[in-house]
Amino acid sequence: MISSCCLGIGVFFALLGYWPVLPFAGLEVIVLGIAFHRCLWRGQWREVVTVSDDIVSVEKGRHQPQERWECPRAWARVVLEHAPIAWYPRRLTVVFQGRRVEIGEFLNEEERGVLADELQQVIHDSRRHHPAG
Repeated sequence: MISSCCLGIGVFFALLGYWPVLPFAGLEVIVLGIAFHRCLWRGQWREVVTVSDDIVSVEKGRHQPQERWECPRAWARVVLEHAPIAWYPRRLTVVFQGRRVEIGEFLNEEERGVLADELQQVIHDSRRHHPAG
């Protein structure tokens, strides 16, 4: 619909003698198509965090997991780091022995904070109910 409108306006002006408008209208439609494709591709990205009795795992990918990270639940820590620049978003990471994986990059600040609290609660509760050793 949008591309038809852009091309229609371009053709209209081309018929009036302003033919240089037509390549720009075509370029606009191409850029718009690329932008829609990129938004669709990014919208299919998934992160799945699984907390089992012994393991915390993070899987990232589009239709199936392309990356997988896991660590022992008893040693996992959830860290919400403040960015070095004030207006940058905070980073939510799961940390184990110096290795870290960032999660929730597509969340807003409030959602990232809620997720951090919930993950800390889940991991902490499991430590109380299932002592390591």
